[in-house]
Amino acid sequence: MKTKIQLIETTITEAKDTVRISEDLDIGYSRLEGVAVLSSIGKGHILRSFTIAGAELFPKNFEVEFLQSSSHVAPNQRFFGVDTPADGKKAEIEYIDSGKADSYPYSLKIYMHLSQ
Repeated sequence: MKTKIQLIETTITEAKDTVRISEDLDIGYSRLEGVAVLSSIGKGHILRSFTIAGAELFPKNFEVEFLQSSSHVAPNQRFFGVDTPADGKKAEIEYIDSGKADSYPYSLKIYMHLSQ
């Protein structure tokens, strides 16, 4: 099975920022199997919405901490498991910063584990 990690990245410029991200998943991969966010961004952040092709992947106001893991977790186990069609579908994410990051600006990186 062929796999790929697709990175979705944006900059959070200040405390309490709300950002909207819209990005197509790689068309060469049929499944989204997992999502991860680095723990270095701090705690308390919220995903107001996270959809793939308009279908809700996580419930509204989902806590980002559920998608975070530390360096104490093996790299191949850091993904929150999901199983949904990918194949070029649009990922739409609305992210709300908690105001509790160590510093601003910071880079929000969302890793999508795709497979064929």
